[in-house]
Amino acid sequence: MKNLLFIVLFAAITSCSTTPNSPDLNLDNQEITGKWQLTETLADPGDGSGTWQTVENGRTLEFTSNGLVKTSGSFCNEEEINETSYDNAEKMISTDCGENTFELKYELKEGKLFIYPHSPRCIEACGSKYEKIED
Repeated sequence: MKNLLFIVLFAAITSCSTTPNSPDLNLDNQEITGKWQLTETLADPGDGSGTWQTVENGRTLEFTSNGLVKTSGSFCNEEEINETSYDNAEKMISTDCGENTFELKYELKEGKLFIYPHSPRCIEACGSKYEKIED
């Protein structure tokens, strides 16, 4: 039950769903590098009524050119892990949290960074939206 609660909370804070009718941008490593701040989260209670909710003073993610991503909060529930790796070719952030590995997919659309859970996934729509605040 504790792990399920963490997964739901983690997904609501650090994940996102795609925005319909948004053109995909062809990313290279230079476009994702920099500091991003969480501005909105999406969580659906299971009936399709979920909407994007504004986040004040959201966590930050910093993507470095050497494949690291650092966060202002922990990637894991039990441990304070503030740095992990990302794969720009796969558009995936992967974090080893002891017994569990969490994978997050990411994409850029309309100048925003969208992150959503890949493993484990949300049952309903969930995600997070970030805006670039620093190159």
